[in-house]
Amino acid sequence: MWLNQLFIENPINFERRCRSRIIIGILFALLGLVAVALSFVAGERMPVLYLEPGYRDAIPGFYSGTGVGLIAAGVITVLRNIRYLKDPELNKKRKIYETDERNRMLGLRCWAYTGYTMMITLYIGILVSGFISLTVLTVLMTVAAFYAVLLLIFRFLLQRAM
Repeated sequence: MWLNQLFIENPINFERRCRSRIIIGILFALLGLVAVALSFVAGERMPVLYLEPGYRDAIPGFYSGTGVGLIAAGVITVLRNIRYLKDPELNKKRKIYETDERNRMLGLRCWAYTGYTMMITLYIGILVSGFISLTVLTVLMTVAAFYAVLLLIFRFLLQRAM
C-alpha cells in the first residue's frame, strides 16, 4: 500500500520518487496553463454565480498569477528531478538527504504540527466569521468538516496498514 512509504522503517525508492515528482510537475504546469487560459475567459465571457463589485478586474489577475506560479513550480520541479536522475553525485547526496531517518521524522512532525495549527486556525476563523459573513462562516465550517473527514479516513487507512 502506498501509505506504507510514509513509515520511517520502510525504505524509499529515490529514483521512483523522482519520476513521480516529474509527473506531478508536468501536471502542475498543465494546471497552470488551464488557469492562464481561464484568465483570458474570466474577464467578460465567463458566467458568474455571484457577481461582486470588482470581480471582472480581480479574477483575471488572480487566475493568470496562479497559473504562472503553477507553471513555474511545475517546470522547476521537473528540471530539478531530471537533474537528480542524471547526475550520479547529486543523486547520491539528495538520496542520503531524503532517506535520512531524522529528516523523514522532521517531515512527518512538520505535517502533523501544520495540521494541528490549521485546525485551530480554522476554528478561530469560524468563531470570528460568525460576526462577519454567513457565507464565510459556511465555507470555513465546510473546510473544517472536510479536513476532519480526511483525518478520520487517513487514520482508518493507516491503522489497517500498520
